[in-house]
Amino acid sequence: EMLYRCNILALVGGGKNPKYAKNKVMLWDDSQVKCIAEFEFKSNVKGVKLRRDRIIVALDTKVYIYNFTDLKLIDQIDTHTNPRGLIALSSASVYPVLVTLGSSPGEVYVDSGEKKHVIAAHQGYISIESGGRILLILKVNCRNYNSSGFKSLWHCISHYF
Repeated sequence: EMLYRCNILALVGGGKNPKYAKNKVMLWDDSQVKCIAEFEFKSNVKGVKLRRDRIIVALDTKVYIYNFTDLKLIDQIDTHTNPRGLIALSSASVYPVLVTLGSSPGEVYVDSGEKKHVIAAHQGYISIESGGRILLILKVNCRNYNSSGFKSLWHCISHYF
């Protein structure tokens, strides 16, 4: 994950010969060519999102929220099993929205900064418009997935997460 178009990257180990462990998030500063922070967890990291004020890390059944300036833990959210690390984070600080899985199957957890909601949804994929005003939930078992136009959208979104 890259923090906008700046020099900060979040790296997680993986692949055949990983340089970093799969349970660590390394914040890499490409202008300094060094690691500037490291987060270690008890289980493998499934997803990471960065915003100017937040670092969000998804594990299999938990999401951690850190303050970017001092790297302190702000909150942690219990989720249903999340093997793909589904999290979405708005980039706008005007609408600071975080979306992830709820604690039960078919639920979506939405934190708008001021309020926290759990929305009854369905098993699927989540995304959020960068401004934080539009939440997209795609259902897995949908007849329209077989149409050629929707298939390409499905392909893009499934690779986004």
